[in-house]
Amino acid sequence: MSERQAQELLQQAEKKLNGWSWFGGGNKEEEAAEIYEKAGNTFKLAQRWPEAADAFMKAAELYKKIPDERYEASKAFENAAKCLKRNDAEGAVKALQEAITIDKDGANFRNAAKHHQEIAEIYESDVIDLQGAMDNWDAAAHLYMADDSQAMVNKCLLKVAHFAAQLEQYDSAIEKFETVATNSVDNQLTKWSLKEYFLKAGLCYLCTQDTVRTRQALDKYVSMDLSFESTREYQFLQSILECVENGEVEIFTHKVYEFDQLTKLDNWKTTMLLRIKRTIAEEPSLL
Repeated sequence: MSERQAQELLQQAEKKLNGWSWFGGGNKEEEAAEIYEKAGNTFKLAQRWPEAADAFMKAAELYKKIPDERYEASKAFENAAKCLKRNDAEGAVKALQEAITIDKDGANFRNAAKHHQEIAEIYESDVIDLQGAMDNWDAAAHLYMADDSQAMVNKCLLKVAHFAAQLEQYDSAIEKFETVATNSVDNQLTKWSLKEYFLKAGLCYLCTQDTVRTRQALDKYVSMDLSFESTREYQFLQSILECVENGEVEIFTHKVYEFDQLTKLDNWKTTMLLRIKRTIAEEPSLL
């Protein structure tokens, strides 16, 4: 029933666009767009996702032509993307990019940032494009900054840092972790997370195999937060740094095991630690 109703609505929209209007007033593009939206929602009820997406896209293109309906155009592209995500990830990305252009033109930075997040999540889970995911989290961070939403800026920068490290772009990852840490030092709600940011930045430093810079970084983190020196995270970084300097693979493995017993290591930290361990194992002997 719903599918037949949706088809009838599509026909109504086409007639509205192409037919003569016997009555004054109104805007046939706007009225047709509204009917296309109804068709899209009706197709959704019938779980006809490609048809729903197509109807929403037609509505969006019509709304784009109407100066006062830019928000509706963005919303229609967003609805199309939600339908497309089910079987056409690239199509969903293109629809969201259209919404972003509209939102940025209208200075609706928060909405544009949200759409960049949605694209990042598609790249992360469906397309498996880590660079694309990172770039969109970074774009979202800049837009949230324009919107003066510091908590969301930090959230996005942390995602950028994680992906940068996975892509072995360690300097970029370090910069982002340290930026979030700096943003959090004077905030009582986020200050407790400093040790986590310092730990992750420290692991990235160790991945660069530059032990001098790593020691300098640890000293800097202690100066930023005096309590860091008494944390397990600081002691752990110090101990594995010594293992890297001395080429002690077995002790490194033991230190990681000890830390994991009390503070469970997630997949990201495990990946970084395996990379650090590999650099120790590959270090040529000086003897």
